[in-house]
Amino acid sequence: MEKKKIGLFAHNPLLSLALGLTTALAVTTTLTNAAAMGVITLVLFFLTAILCGMVNKVVAQEYTWAVDVVIIAMLTKLTELLVLAFAPALAQNVGIFLPLLAANSLLFFSAGLFDDETSQGESLQEGFMAGIYYLVALLVVGFFRELLATGGIQLVNPLNGNELTGFTLIPSAYVLALFDKPEGALLTVAVVGALFAFLGSRKGGK
Repeated sequence: MEKKKIGLFAHNPLLSLALGLTTALAVTTTLTNAAAMGVITLVLFFLTAILCGMVNKVVAQEYTWAVDVVIIAMLTKLTELLVLAFAPALAQNVGIFLPLLAANSLLFFSAGLFDDETSQGESLQEGFMAGIYYLVALLVVGFFRELLATGGIQLVNPLNGNELTGFTLIPSAYVLALFDKPEGALLTVAVVGALFAFLGSRKGGK
């Protein structure tokens, strides 16, 4: 996996490399959940890249994997506790998939961003942009899944569960409940992934 190939359309972390796929399939039932988990994952991604990059410089190579696992688990647990304390509505919506971020392959990818051939600044920039690309992919998948499954979009404050705004585009007679289910999630990711790959090929792999 070459880091230089990571992009928004071509080689998107989620849609092309399938990093963090389980999280994406589970939490993109609504745009609100997709946005909230995308931001949480982005923050975890960035913190993981920083801490693992610092620690791995002083830890023997044969122990770096074990140390990375501990760091990711620690950051995920702290994040879970913060979400439970300040955004209980979000914690209830995403359920077990919040602590399961500890096994998110995207975070393990971020732990390996630092190497001897890349400066710390370049690695952090690479990690931040990969997290942004993942967030954008979640938003697109979440938007289409919620729109097709419910006929509209309802934006909710993840801190208290209160509705912020919403709109309806598709009459209830034409909504497709399939997209609220796992098979609908897979179908949406596949279609959006194909669209992003096509756009990436048109833009020269960016």
